Amino acid sequence: MGLLVATMQRRQLRMEKHNLSFQLLLITKAISEASKSQNELMQVGTDYESDSIIAKRLQERQYKFKLLEEKLSLQKTEIQTRLQEIDTELKSVEEMIKGEIGELFSYSTR
Repeated sequence: MGLLVATMQRRQLRMEKHNLSFQLLLITKAISEASKSQNELMQVGTDYESDSIIAKRLQERQYKFKLLEEKLSLQKTEIQTRLQEIDTELKSVEEMIKGEIGELFSYSTR
């Protein structure tokens, strides 16, 4: 019974790890795009006088991209932490499976 539960848990952890890895990929791409957009706005912003309305709107958008980038970085860190936790759980489950298999196929003399 323990072998079945451990195998099911291993499958669940692997699926969760796969999903989180995909989310991490998407977040990394979004961070890159936000950073790129922020840099482009900075380059365009140098064409205008600093006290013009357009320059102020560009600065506001730059700030929003920066906030988005920080929020995504925080999510990325959370996902990386959860991935490390899953790796630890997977190691534990693998040991449990090995132990269960060892018990099933060991011969004891009584």
